[in-house]
Amino acid sequence: MKNVSPFILIISFMLLSLSSCSSTPEPTFVQDRADLLSAAQEERLNEFQRLLLEEQDVHFFVTTLDQPTSNLDQKALELFEEKSLGEHTSSARGLLLVVDPHQRQVRIEVGYDLEGPFPDGFIAGLEYDQMLPFFQHNRIGHGIEALTELLVNRLMREDSTVKPTRSPQDHLSGGAGARIGITEKSLSAAESSQFDNTDFVAQSTPLGTLESYRDSLARRNKNPVLGIYTPASREFFRNWLVTDAQQQNALTVLEENLNSAEVFEQGNLAVIRFPVKQRQASPYYLKLSSVGWQLDFVTMSQTIGFNHRNQWHFRTQEHPYRFAFGDWRFDQHGFPHDNAP
Repeated sequence: MKNVSPFILIISFMLLSLSSCSSTPEPTFVQDRADLLSAAQEERLNEFQRLLLEEQDVHFFVTTLDQPTSNLDQKALELFEEKSLGEHTSSARGLLLVVDPHQRQVRIEVGYDLEGPFPDGFIAGLEYDQMLPFFQHNRIGHGIEALTELLVNRLMREDSTVKPTRSPQDHLSGGAGARIGITEKSLSAAESSQFDNTDFVAQSTPLGTLESYRDSLARRNKNPVLGIYTPASREFFRNWLVTDAQQQNALTVLEENLNSAEVFEQGNLAVIRFPVKQRQASPYYLKLSSVGWQLDFVTMSQTIGFNHRNQWHFRTQEHPYRFAFGDWRFDQHGFPHDNAP
C-alpha cells in the first residue's frame, strides 16, 4: 500500500467535516409532544407526508406542543426555521401545522412558494371550520388527519408548479397563515341551525338523489338521518364528525365533476361514476328502497380508499357494486384505468 501524505489526510478530514457541518438534517414530518396522536395515526401521517415531499415537492411538518405558549405566531416561525422547512424542496415549499392543546390554538405557517394555493383567507377559514369541531369533541388526532387531507386536496386543485429560485440566506416562511383561538366560535350555534329536511329526501332517480346530496352540502346540513341516506348510512353518520370544511371540499369536487357523471343500474343497486382521469371524484353507491334511491355511504367507506394525492382506489373489488366497472381495469393497488390501449 502506498504511503499517503499527512497533509492530504488532514485536508480530506477538513473537507469531510465541513461537508458534515453544512449538510441539511434529514427531513422529519411529525413531532407529537402532547401525545394527541395514536401510533397508527402518527405512522399514517409520516408515510403520507413523506410521499408528499417525494412526489409533490412539499415538506409538511406537524407538531403538537407539550407546554402552552403565549405567542403561537412567534413559536410557529421559530419551528419553521428550526425544522428547515423548505430546505428539502426545490424552493420555499414548506408547510407547518402547530397545535397548542393547552391554549386551544392552532397555527398554520406557509412557505413563500405555497402562498398561491394557501392564501391567508383560506388558511384562517380552514382553521375555524375544520379544527374547532374536533377540539370541542376531544378528537384532535382525527382533526389533524382530516385537515392534512383537506390541505392536500387544495394543493392538488391549484397550480403550484411554478417554483421560483431563492438564495440560501432567504427566510423560507412568508408568514402566510393565521392563528385562531379554538374557543372563539361556538359549535352548538352551527349545529342548532334549522333546516327543512324534507328538501333532502330519496329521489326517483339515482342522479336526483345525488343532486339532493349536493344541495345538503351547499347548505351545510349535517343531519345524519336525512332521507337521502340508507338506514345503515344514517347510523354511520351518527358517529361521524362532519365539518363545514369537509362539506365544502366534497361540494367542490362534486360540482366540478357532476356534468360528466355516468349512471349504472342493476336491480335495486346503482353506481354514479366519473371518467377515470377525474381521479379525485370517487364513485357513489345507491340502493333503491320503497321511498326512492338512497346513498350507501357504509359500503363506500368499506370499499373505497384514497392515496396521498386524494386519488380514489378500491380497497377490495369484492362488493355488490362491481357491475358498474366491467369496462375498466384495476391495477394491483385497486386504482382504475381505461381498458382502451
